[in-house]
Amino acid sequence: MPNIGLFRLYPLVPLCASVLCGIVFSRAVGLAEHVDVAAGTFLAFFAIAFLFGRMPRTQTVAILLAGFMFAVTLMAYQERTLRVDIPYEETVTEGVVADEPVERGRIVRFDMIVTSGALSGHSVRVALLKDTVERRYASIRVGSGISFRSRLEPPANFMESNFDYVTYLHSRDIVATTFVYFRNWSAVKVDSESLGFFQRARIGALSLRRELLSHYRSLGLEGQDFAVVAAMTLGDKSALSSATRDVYSVTGASHILALSGMHLGIIYALLSFLSLGRRYSTFRECLLLIAIWAYVILVGMSPSVLRSALMISVYSIAGLTGRSRMSVNALAFAAIVLLVSNPLVLFDIGFQLSFAAVAFILVFQPALGGIISYKFQQRHPFVRWAWQLFLVSMLAQAGTMPLVAYYFGRLPVYSLLANFVVIPAATFILYSAVALFAFALVPAVQHFVAVALSFVVNILNSVQSFVASLPCASVDGLSINAMQVVLFYVIMVCFGCLLSLYGRRLQSARGWGG
Repeated sequence: MPNIGLFRLYPLVPLCASVLCGIVFSRAVGLAEHVDVAAGTFLAFFAIAFLFGRMPRTQTVAILLAGFMFAVTLMAYQERTLRVDIPYEETVTEGVVADEPVERGRIVRFDMIVTSGALSGHSVRVALLKDTVERRYASIRVGSGISFRSRLEPPANFMESNFDYVTYLHSRDIVATTFVYFRNWSAVKVDSESLGFFQRARIGALSLRRELLSHYRSLGLEGQDFAVVAAMTLGDKSALSSATRDVYSVTGASHILALSGMHLGIIYALLSFLSLGRRYSTFRECLLLIAIWAYVILVGMSPSVLRSALMISVYSIAGLTGRSRMSVNALAFAAIVLLVSNPLVLFDIGFQLSFAAVAFILVFQPALGGIISYKFQQRHPFVRWAWQLFLVSMLAQAGTMPLVAYYFGRLPVYSLLANFVVIPAATFILYSAVALFAFALVPAVQHFVAVALSFVVNILNSVQSFVASLPCASVDGLSINAMQVVLFYVIMVCFGCLLSLYGRRLQSARGWGG
């Protein structure tokens, strides 16, 4: 790519932006019927970029347009594959449960991969009415084969909500929803060969996760203590109650319940500490990456976890080659890979929140970190820790604030305060979870770790409940539109640039280490 202008420092950022624009454009216009035209246009721009290598500016424009049309082509093709004929009458559907069932009141909800009929290979979101007497629903788990008779319906958005539920389901290849009466289903044996390789691998990994969760219960973790540990360590949020979710939402600590970069970063740091020395650095990094990606598969491969794993992979490889480990380019690369693999992931709330938070941290943290003298921070380790934690938390909150207000109509007031408890507690919980399995052959030590883990989680939940009960803990009832979100980001970026300029001037006045 030409080494001019913005490409000089951040060569992947403009390309990522062109891919984003292509996906949004294709989704807004609807080009599922014109995939061939989009693909031909992409090839034309790609050829221009290849032929005009001696004209950097022309080549740059052609590369950006090729990226735009490539994204348009992918999005149009994805939408065309999701167009299936859904029967209007009741029909019998057979398939495999593809995630952990979640109980909400009298309903059990789960996703199922269809193995027969017109929707074969796609997924359906099922809401099953519980049979409270026989409790047959309790036998449903990941990998269970079931058959039911019901009417399938195309997904529909919720009224008066900015959340695009249809796109959210489509990003998970869910093409229909259905309600099943408790008498209209039965357990069946389904041939797993009808599933794709990755579908079978994911179901197998989630089945293993279920066994690990059972191990948590056998060690005495119960109730919402178990639910929080399960969410933070294995990505299973099915046991979280509505009250617990609401408490963590009010305190601005919901991110701790969704596996993300912080969780994988803690795990990577622990594995690095426990792994081989520098003499075997290449071999060590390969083992670390295998472990990280195995963990990603185990916890269900959500967009935020995939983003984090890609960033860690870039971080690891860049370290071996002597390049800058963490940069906006690495974030852009992760975004491009995820969007190319599934363009609809752009509309996933977790994807948007995760990338917004990390982008703000990467862009503004280096300059703002020097507002407090680096020499002073080195002389006072606790001040350095507190300042960096405050700065990262503030930037993550600033980066996600407009999106949180847009999707949830709420802004937490005490999130910065809550993070001073949440992040150390999360670190302890993740390390303790690793220790639980590491000392499986030493029951006395394992029991001690389980008691300590339960104690810390109980304190964490109590602190979150206390913060949520404080006056004006959150600002609720907010209603903003997409244009206001964009405007907020423009204002925040401008303000952040001014702070960064101020930080750089302080660094220059003191000297870089001053």
